[in-house]
Amino acid sequence: MNWREIYQTRLQTPGRALRVVKRGQRVFVGTACAEPRALVKALLKRADDLHDVEILHFVTLGQADFTDTRFDRRFRHNTFFVGPATREAVREAKADYTPIFMHQIGPLFRRRELELDVALIQVSPPDDHGFVSLGIGVDVVRSAAESARHVIAQVNRHMPRTLGNSFLHVRAIHAFVEHDEPLTEFMYPEPDEVGRKIGEHAAKLISDGDTLHIGYGHIAYGVLHHLGSKRDLGLHTEVVSDAVIDLIEEGVITGARKTLLPGRIVCSFCIGSRRMYKYLDMNPSFLFLPSEQVYNPLEIAKNDRMVSIGTAQEVDLTGQVSSEPAGYQFYSGIGGRLDFIRGAAMSRGGRAIMVVPSTDKTGQKSRIVHRLAEGAGVVATRGDVDYVVTEYGIAFLHGRTIRERAMALINIAHPRFRQELLKKAKEKAYVYPDQILLHAEQDLYPQWAESEEVAKDGLPIHIRPIKPTDEVLMQEFFYSQSDETIYNRYFRPVRALPHVTAQGLVNLDYTQRMALVATTGPIGKEKIIGIGYYSLGDESGLAEVAYTIHDEFQGLGLGTILQDHLTAYARKKGVPGFWALSFGSNKAMLSVFGKLGPYSKKVIEPGIWRVEHYFAS
Repeated sequence: MNWREIYQTRLQTPGRALRVVKRGQRVFVGTACAEPRALVKALLKRADDLHDVEILHFVTLGQADFTDTRFDRRFRHNTFFVGPATREAVREAKADYTPIFMHQIGPLFRRRELELDVALIQVSPPDDHGFVSLGIGVDVVRSAAESARHVIAQVNRHMPRTLGNSFLHVRAIHAFVEHDEPLTEFMYPEPDEVGRKIGEHAAKLISDGDTLHIGYGHIAYGVLHHLGSKRDLGLHTEVVSDAVIDLIEEGVITGARKTLLPGRIVCSFCIGSRRMYKYLDMNPSFLFLPSEQVYNPLEIAKNDRMVSIGTAQEVDLTGQVSSEPAGYQFYSGIGGRLDFIRGAAMSRGGRAIMVVPSTDKTGQKSRIVHRLAEGAGVVATRGDVDYVVTEYGIAFLHGRTIRERAMALINIAHPRFRQELLKKAKEKAYVYPDQILLHAEQDLYPQWAESEEVAKDGLPIHIRPIKPTDEVLMQEFFYSQSDETIYNRYFRPVRALPHVTAQGLVNLDYTQRMALVATTGPIGKEKIIGIGYYSLGDESGLAEVAYTIHDEFQGLGLGTILQDHLTAYARKKGVPGFWALSFGSNKAMLSVFGKLGPYSKKVIEPGIWRVEHYFAS
């Protein structure tokens, strides 16, 4: 028989097709928005005839509740990912959760380690060659369809035909049920203020030409809203949704610089709207591939500059990440986080980013914690994550000591919890016993004072307020300077900058005492090459200023750049002007100070001048 004849002979009603399901069997059901609802409804109608049927899902949006008490002893739900639709059932032991890496599920089916009796899938109508498409749900569905003893497909003309590895021939399917209905639609909510701030910070870690993985969840997907200024980004990700359409149309996502499948968006399933489904139909920009390929860390690593953006429920002060905020109660499980984290780690120039709100939804519980909840599942170890991002900033962890990462994470925690976290860190000997964190209960950091500049030689530099986490950078800056530069700054030889002194230089209130640093290099790996301080308290009402530029970067205009920004900041704070001490022989300092405008000078002692300048009103 040709394929058309085979198709006609295998056409059945939903009720007849589902008669194949027997007591005690294992039934796989298609993923998320690709769930074959007509087949599931027919299966539920047979509930009274069935006992102990295991329903296996990858991701479900809860269109059908197999855990309803009506189906006790009829169905038992087993999921590879704990989502909102299954969370309570798993917590109440009404459903099972199977923890496994996503790239291992397909082989689990193929090797018959988890035998599938029946697979319920949803497909497009066959084309002229007898091939149907799995459309928006290839993921583990393809492996299930190729491994199950009996495959039943709901044929739905609303299912887009996606490219990649989504096609099955009608000969591979045992029964067809034609039932047209709109596909399930799912839209992530628009980011709230916390989500927007997280997205803004995370976007700073993404560069033109990077290839991205966007984790499951609205916080991770919200980052896409802040990538409008980027160019030639690629996607190698588990799930795509509507947010990618505008970025493609605007030239943000092109995949032009991808080193694996350039020009193509690699994904395994889609959750979205009718607009998205229409956009995917026969769109060669998208390759829908099986999970064992999309989630395989070795495949992921073939993308240079692979950036994984995942979500967390808790991060402890040593950098461990958990997906379970309630300890022994499962919240999401392993998911695809670690597959992409490990793949990014093996990628040339790759990095792993965890995005997490600083508190839970009530605002009463910190998600930056001194220890993970008892029983919590660790989905990323201390060595896995490069960056953690909250609405309060970015903590860089890779290659950092426990002391450094503890302070970095405390500084992006909600201000309400910072002092308690510092106290716990001291109790655990994570930080110095005398470690200070001024005004921790307030979010004083002036984000608005950050800016990008270019030195005279074209060197890009970042100007920002100093942070409490800059203690090590400050010490490195000090010890890399010449004796002459140090002498010009402190008016005496200074041989050391110990912790007790250094932490006083980086813990400021940004009003009475303020400092701006000029840095080079990417976030987390930057070097301080210049610093400008001011301090109030002089009886004149003026702020004392001092500038130090690294020897290798002197003569590039950094002193003037720092002074311009420090002046703008001081004027905004109501400071009337600056004064400084300088050797009369320090022409560089006097030249920079003179750019403020006319100044007065007074000889304090032989060779040392006090210079003053009042800002124009």
